[in-house]
Amino acid sequence: MENYYAHVNDQGKVYSISINPSRIVPIPVYSSNYMNTFYDEKTGQFIGIKVILSTNKEEIVANGKDEVIITASFNNWDGTPADYYKDLVVSINGTFAAMKREDGAHKLKFSSTEPGIKNITVVITEDPHLMEASSLNVRFISNNINPDQ
Repeated sequence: MENYYAHVNDQGKVYSISINPSRIVPIPVYSSNYMNTFYDEKTGQFIGIKVILSTNKEEIVANGKDEVIITASFNNWDGTPADYYKDLVVSINGTFAAMKREDGAHKLKFSSTEPGIKNITVVITEDPHLMEASSLNVRFISNNINPDQ
């Protein structure tokens, strides 16, 4: 049998219900940056890395030769730059690819022969220290030009 817990504020109002008891860890100031961080009990530190994706192009020709370079950069939960050494798993319209760190950067080259918009996101469930990731869209345009259009 599971136990359920009501989370109650200072005025006695229930603001959440869960199956896990909460631990309350004091923080020095209010900041929404703490949301989705990982609290390391051994060190007493909050850990969280945000993944920021960028591309060298927002639109490329869907000819299988034109390429977009997707780059990942990283910030700690508090906004300071972070280093990240593990490979990332990236979803491109539901197809997964590995973004490996090479020469100090995470980059992935991608091309397609299918026109359309491709959504690129990082799968953050692979590492509990990844707290959020940006996503972006790249438009792949047809290289077939019809003079009647």
